[in-house]
Amino acid sequence: LVAACVQDMLAPSVCCASLSLPSALTLSSAFTRDAVALGLPECLQLLSDRAQTAPGRALCLTPRLHETAAECRDAYSAVSEAFAVESSPPFPHELAIEDSLIAVSAGATLGPQDLLEIGQAVAALHTTACWAEPHRWERTPQLAALAINASPPPRLLKAFGDAFDRTSTGEVVLSSKAFPRLARRRVAAQ
Repeated sequence: LVAACVQDMLAPSVCCASLSLPSALTLSSAFTRDAVALGLPECLQLLSDRAQTAPGRALCLTPRLHETAAECRDAYSAVSEAFAVESSPPFPHELAIEDSLIAVSAGATLGPQDLLEIGQAVAALHTTACWAEPHRWERTPQLAALAINASPPPRLLKAFGDAFDRTSTGEVVLSSKAFPRLARRRVAAQ
């Protein structure tokens, strides 16, 4: 998902040469004695617990490992930029929509609440992309590029932005304004 690109800057990178780790390490794989002795599984879990989004949590649990210190420094350069900025990119949504996206790709129909959640995630990605104003490119080019790459297509942003209304009871419903045929059916049903 596009959100994973934004969170990539927060994904941990570890120099596997210094830990004697395989380069395709995941929490489900067997850790070497060195990694276990250093508490790497617990450290990754703690890091994941602090992530602000679902894609960020997943990336924290599956770090990209590097063979050399130079590769680690390169991988951490975006993280270094993040520590240097006055305000980090906003993450106004947890982006925990993977189950809904999998369901849709399998042919399921989503209800208004699930669609609203996806719409809010799309809006959050747009907010993150807007953070990358032109002046940020000069000081934090990698963060700005990651934020811009998270931007949803304008058509998708508009479609989700106009698609929902709330009833007087707070129930989420599809918008009659956005769906004229639905509006006609609602009027006919009254």
